[in-house]
Amino acid sequence: MNRKGKRVDMANRKAKLKPAEKATFELRALYEQFGYRKYKMGKFEEYGLYASNMDFLSGDKVLTFTDLDGRLMALKPDVTLSIIKDSDADLQSSEKLYYIENVYREDREGNNFVEIEQMGLEYLGNVDDYGITEVVALAVRTLKGIDKNYILEISHMSFVTELLKDLGLKYDDYVHMLNLIRSKNAPGIVKVARKIGVPEDRINDIREIPSLFGPVKQTLKRARKLVINQEMQEGLDQLERVTDGLRAMDAADNVQIDLSIVNDTNYYNGIIFKGYFEELAKHVLAGGQYDKAMAKFGRTTGAIGFGLYLNEVSLLRTEEEKYDVDALMLYGAKEPIANVAKAITSLRKQGMSARAERSRPKGLKCRKVYRLKDGVLTEKNQKGSQHA
Repeated sequence: MNRKGKRVDMANRKAKLKPAEKATFELRALYEQFGYRKYKMGKFEEYGLYASNMDFLSGDKVLTFTDLDGRLMALKPDVTLSIIKDSDADLQSSEKLYYIENVYREDREGNNFVEIEQMGLEYLGNVDDYGITEVVALAVRTLKGIDKNYILEISHMSFVTELLKDLGLKYDDYVHMLNLIRSKNAPGIVKVARKIGVPEDRINDIREIPSLFGPVKQTLKRARKLVINQEMQEGLDQLERVTDGLRAMDAADNVQIDLSIVNDTNYYNGIIFKGYFEELAKHVLAGGQYDKAMAKFGRTTGAIGFGLYLNEVSLLRTEEEKYDVDALMLYGAKEPIANVAKAITSLRKQGMSARAERSRPKGLKCRKVYRLKDGVLTEKNQKGSQHA
């Protein structure tokens, strides 16, 4: 096969990769282009790392075992905590890492543990507005590189948390209201707010939050009407700067604001975001700033990153899955073997997957059908007519 044929074959193979395979194949090059290096961790961590940071995890159960030296170990349920623990990043020396790892978490629906293939990146150190914009832009390009029918929703923790803090709520009421906002439960917000004595004019503000989603400029304009303190204003200003930066990086397509997105307030701050594909019900990407998590490890640096859930991505259907093979070549019983071999090789040199058969196998799905007779290969359409 000549160089041109090899390039065609490689391009064809990449096109046929399943979405999750395509992600790991192509995104590594994208991340490395922006200066991120691969991080590799072991399968196990000491359980204490997770026991003291359960709120950071998606569940409260971790697979554990006792090592030969007596230490209680865990099959890793998370990558970010290990990266924080191992990082040497400071305000003078940032670290940019990406990873492809399997983690083991509780499946709340199935009441068991599941293995989750995850890909993501982290930027730790002196993270300024550009650094935040770069990570969000890479999240957009990650989604776009897998499926063009995506949405990235972006929010800012300060908008909701500072609005609620201004009310002076008790901790349990504060957490309850956060959960109602996350679930976009406007009737529940009104009911609970009245029960705990929130003034009616403030209730009107809070119940507006679940509706604050949509195109960037329009949503920010609506959100500014609810600003009651400097922290909320600064949060919206940062969202505007970052989304302006995304447009400058050609990474603003399908980016929307959703100010009801709120992560765990003990670990996250600032910009947060989630990514979705039109075909799937659950989000496939999640990320944001986690300076507070860094502070729990005694670090004064910033941090932002995201994770892509490859298990969810693998549920996407590809165009290639409609076919078992690109080309089916049919030949007669008297056709010389050399002719068959030459013809099937010519199809494969064109970058197609090709199958040679005497008759069409039952149920076989193919893009094209060819007929070989006396060494001459002709294409036959699915209705039966032929053309050379």
